Amino acid sequence: MKKSILLLPIFFLMLLSCSDAYDIIQDNELPEDEAYVTIGHLRSGLNGAYAAYGPDFGGDAIAFNDLFTDNIRRGPNNNGQGAEEYNFLMQPNSDMPTSVWSNRYATINRINRVLRAYDRLFPTFNEADQRNAKHVKGNLLALRALCHLDLFQYFTVDYKNLSAPSIIKMDFVPSSPFDVYPRNTVGEILAFIKQDLTDAKTFLNAGLQLVDGETTLPSGVTAYNSVIYLRPVAVDFIRCRVALLEGDYPTAESIATTILATPAFDLANRAAYLQMYGNADAPGECIFKLSRVLNNNSILNLFYFNTNSTGPIDPYLTASRQLYDLFPAGNSANNPDVRRVVIFGNVVTPENLAINNFPIRKYVGSTDGPTINDVKLFRSSELKLIVAECKARNSDFLGAATAVKELRDKRISTTNVLPTYTSLNGALTDILLERRKEFAFEGHRYLDLKRIGGEINVGINRLESDAFSFSAPTSLAAGDYRFTLPIPTVELTANPTIVQNPNY
Repeated sequence: MKKSILLLPIFFLMLLSCSDAYDIIQDNELPEDEAYVTIGHLRSGLNGAYAAYGPDFGGDAIAFNDLFTDNIRRGPNNNGQGAEEYNFLMQPNSDMPTSVWSNRYATINRINRVLRAYDRLFPTFNEADQRNAKHVKGNLLALRALCHLDLFQYFTVDYKNLSAPSIIKMDFVPSSPFDVYPRNTVGEILAFIKQDLTDAKTFLNAGLQLVDGETTLPSGVTAYNSVIYLRPVAVDFIRCRVALLEGDYPTAESIATTILATPAFDLANRAAYLQMYGNADAPGECIFKLSRVLNNNSILNLFYFNTNSTGPIDPYLTASRQLYDLFPAGNSANNPDVRRVVIFGNVVTPENLAINNFPIRKYVGSTDGPTINDVKLFRSSELKLIVAECKARNSDFLGAATAVKELRDKRISTTNVLPTYTSLNGALTDILLERRKEFAFEGHRYLDLKRIGGEINVGINRLESDAFSFSAPTSLAAGDYRFTLPIPTVELTANPTIVQNPNY
């Protein structure tokens, strides 16, 4: 990739003469060669990169995916929060594009700085520390791939047009804050992500050791091989998502089927599903989640103003009536569909029902605390629905229906009839509906409507009563340009080489 060249010698002279205005080392600033000296420092850098990654930050993916679409309505304590997104007002200076672009590239920058320190330190380590360092590098490469994939999904118009503009590939630390870079193509970004994932698995596996003929985790690595880190199985999960996006359905189905065949990653039953959202230490069917502890980000803050001893209070965003009606009728606490129990708890009283007030209870806290919930990013249920979709795309409608029923059998305690699919459109419509129920408030709905809805002509169609709560439109057509985010103003202002997405 070529850097842009500014053909203004006077400007360069001005920069050189004024470099003391920006090239400043603060008294409390720690140079990189002093910040990273030991294997422990590399691990701290890795943890810092994970901490920087924030789909649950305000204005980011978890709030936006449901707010912009059809899973949310205005809450009783709302003072205008979310009105812009709910009204489909999307501009380069809007919260969502700014948050995702800035957060992911800031995280990537942290990752690249730790990787640079790895290259400097690795030759100085003993054999044990080198194994640990390789495991750190594998995590860093996987997280860098995930950040690029996030950006790719939100800012790329057409995932399959390999020559079209996508995002900026960043696999290095820029030498100057004034360096600017154009967008890479879809093909270049997909190739880069896949290479990072391949290298990640290589380094993760290289971090293992052979003891008495058995491959084991060396001392120091065990803690970094849990559900809150990108283990080899999580790397494969990302590979599965990438294959789905680029239309490589045989590969996506193969990866998903292989992971699901491992007993540890089977679909969660009803009890395990409840535990997964209520007990911070219960992984359930989670393959990867972001760890959140006291004073970390609270997902509750995306929907509520306050909490007290009984839980969250003063909701400014609640679930939509349309989403509530997708589940079987009955008291939420005893509902046959465990997903409704998790989403709505037992707060949907007759009084709340009468005024269409459906507080979101998916993140009311855990055994770590009343406002603390880990962020579930990769779950086995997504893999099961990927299998269903891939089978449908291969005209195996019975196989697709069987996969969907297997998921419903784990979620719904009553008898579930095997769906009947006679066309790809019908199968994808039902799978899209199942994804809506399964992943509500987990950062999927907008992206699902972009990828699947655009293909089968399913856009956003809200109930009038839900839309009226924000005095907003009821619908947005499938394939609308707003299903791709604009390049944010912060990038447009600083980078003259960047090209904006269409219609913005």
